Amino acid sequence: MTNPITVNYGLSVEDAVKLGRYDWANIEITGNNFPTTRRGKIEVVVELIHFNHVISTKDALNELDKMGYRPAELHELLAFGEKHPDVQCEFPIMALGSVWQDRNGFRCVPYLVEDGSGRGLDLDWLGNDWFVIYRFAVVRK
Repeated sequence: MTNPITVNYGLSVEDAVKLGRYDWANIEITGNNFPTTRRGKIEVVVELIHFNHVISTKDALNELDKMGYRPAELHELLAFGEKHPDVQCEFPIMALGSVWQDRNGFRCVPYLVEDGSGRGLDLDWLGNDWFVIYRFAVVRK
């Protein structure tokens, strides 16, 4: 999947979530919690990287950097989920480029997932080691 997708950074997170037609979404995934400094509508290629082994966040970010990628941000993840809704039914897709700190001090990142209740948009703790099933949404630098 290397086709460009249009990312509208001016679209509110809430509207982008609606466009993705998820069956459920974490209520903390909002524009207030995940602001962006990017502007306009831009075509980007969001790729999925699979490390094929358990990996820490630090190691994943270092490897992506060496490969010439930056981690996708929330708007990019949402545009990908809208354009390719069935992919998240195969494996969870992380967006390590957008981080939110909850009231307990835990830093969390958004991801697309499918569980028994359908396609969802959730948050996971950034301090996790990522299991082999995870894919990482990335964009070339």
